[in-house]
Amino acid sequence: MVRRPTGSTRLPEAPLFRSVLIDGKAEFSCSTPVAAFENRAITTIEGIGTQDRLHVLQRAFVTERAAQCGYCIPGMIVAAKALLDSDPDPGEAAVREALNGNLCRCGTHARILKAVMRAAKEMLQ
Repeated sequence: MVRRPTGSTRLPEAPLFRSVLIDGKAEFSCSTPVAAFENRAITTIEGIGTQDRLHVLQRAFVTERAAQCGYCIPGMIVAAKALLDSDPDPGEAAVREALNGNLCRCGTHARILKAVMRAAKEMLQ
């Protein structure tokens, strides 16, 4: 939870990390030295689906209206993809843990969770 300083109307600056897949594992690109990515497979949101052929996670986010401003969604989808690639049938606690660190200031967390759970269900069919 982000708390306002006493007497302040502005939110404090909080880090917002973007997840990328490094060798299939979600990592925070903004807090990892670039040298750590040398000779490793990097996948960003642009490598997951296309505008003409959305990944099942992207479709689920649209269906569940999980995006409001859209700022956090790339990191959420990348982190969720890493989770579903390693655990195709996660429980809600596993989804929450996988998305931890990807901050959504719009408050669509419930819809984001629902979207990831929907994608997991669809991917199992």
